[in-house]
Formats: sequence, structure tokens, C-alpha cells
Amino acid sequence: MLSLVVTTAFVAGEAIAGYAAHSLALLSDAGHNASDALALGLAAYAIWISKRPANSKKTYGYHRANILIALFNAASLVVIGVVILVEAWRLVRTPKPAEGTLMIWVAGVSVLMNTVIAWLLSGGAKESLNMRAAFVHMAGDALSAVAVVVAGLVVKRTGWVYADPLVSALIAVFILYTAWGIVRDATDILLESAPKGLDFDKMVRAMGRVKDVKSVHDVHAWTVSDGMNYLSCHVELPEGTPIEKCSEVVRELNELLAHEFGIAHATIQTELAGSCIHQHEASVLCDESVARHEGHK
Repeated sequence: MLSLVVTTAFVAGEAIAGYAAHSLALLSDAGHNASDALALGLAAYAIWISKRPANSKKTYGYHRANILIALFNAASLVVIGVVILVEAWRLVRTPKPAEGTLMIWVAGVSVLMNTVIAWLLSGGAKESLNMRAAFVHMAGDALSAVAVVVAGLVVKRTGWVYADPLVSALIAVFILYTAWGIVRDATDILLESAPKGLDFDKMVRAMGRVKDVKSVHDVHAWTVSDGMNYLSCHVELPEGTPIEKCSEVVRELNELLAHEFGIAHATIQTELAGSCIHQHEASVLCDESVARHEGHK
């Protein structure tokens, strides 16, 4: 929230300075900073709402809010990047003189502010896609501001008016590059792709090496939100395996998935080779339990 307040105040000042200096580089950097303020505000909201408990309608809770907001932030970056590229091309065709000294001072303040905020956010960026989006916004702004300082120095020393649109175009390319990574990761999560970094085939082979496991099939692995990896599968066991042994195998598989593959929530259905006896017994036990419960009532 502190980062949000500081960034919002700076955006207003930088936009005014960019307009006064006729600097597209400053205005584009202000636009990028504005997207950062939005990203920080939405990130804070996502963190708050994701803590709401699950219910009968939203059985996963509100964890996906983090991913939806990260995707929205990245999409807004894409729009900003495209707009800056269009404006940079317009300035190349009809260049206007920019005030180099003002560019340097304002961008220098931006470098300091964004570097400090990025450092403060760096810890959370390792655990959350949403926080990573906010961190990338701020780190990108720090680099963009450095580029604006360079452009200001070139304009002041040489009077080369194309330095401003050139730096603006480079900022836009950087914005688009960072946005693409966030869009890709968020889209993969929403499409319920396998968790990022998971070697799917290696995981299935490791599960197959657990004692008494004959085969593993119908395997699905996906991510609900940051650090929340889920899996469901069917595991075939030897014919005649008692229920107690099935429970032991499931426990070993859960420990394997949690410790070696980062999947802490797995739903594993056991099947007996050549028959459906185990599934039938489990159904009978369930029915008897329900009948006893109804009898007590």
C-alpha cells in the first residue's frame, strides 16, 4: 500500500513534467508507472480476496483471483506498449524538441523510487505470480527511467531529437517482453496446464516405481493458484490387495508427490488388476456407513 501511494503521486508529477518538457520518453514512463500503480492496487486486492474461505459454490475459494488479476495487469501492459510504439513512430516522422534537463531530473527520481520499491517487493515475487507481476512492473520502470536519463543526456549534449522516440520504443519493447511472460504463465494456469517446472513423465515413472503399483493412468496435474498444485490419477494394484495395503500405497504416493514434485494435494483412486472388487467393497462400506448414520438419526 505504501508503494501504491508513492507510485501514484510520482505518476502525476512525471506526467506533468513530461507534458511540459514535450518528452514522449517521460510520458511513456509515466504511463508505465500508472500501470504499476494499478498493478499494485489490484495485487493488494487479490491478496485480500484470496484469503476468503471456500464455500459450497466456490470450492477452491478465491485463489484464482490472483491469476485473473495478473493476467489483466499483463494485458494492460501490452496495450501500453503498443500505444508507445505508435507514438514513437509518429515522433520519428515529425520530431519535436524535448527538454533534456527536465527529463534527466525527473527520470533520476524515478530510478531511485522504482529501485527501492522493486527491492521491497522482491521477496514476495518468488512465491506469487501476482507479486512477480508487480515486481517486474517496478524493476522495468527502474530500467526504463535509466534509459530516459540516457536519452536526456543525448538530447542535452547533442540536440539529437530522435533519442527520445528511440528510447521510448526500447521501453515499449521491454514492456511487451515482460508482459508476455506473465500472460503465458497466467494463461497456462487458467487452462489447467501442468504446473510450471513439473517433469510430468518423470513424475509418472516415479509413481510407477512405488512398491505394488502395477500402472498409473488417467493422470491430471494442474495449478489452482501460486504454489497450489493438484493432481488426480488412477493407480492399478495387484489383484487381491487388501484395503489396508491400498491405503499404505496411497500414503506413499502422496509423500512422493509432495516431497519430490511439489504436489501437496492429490486425489488417488486405487484399482485392482483384473477386477472391480476393491471399488465394489469401498462402495459397500460407504453405503453401510451411511445406513448406520441414518439409523442413529
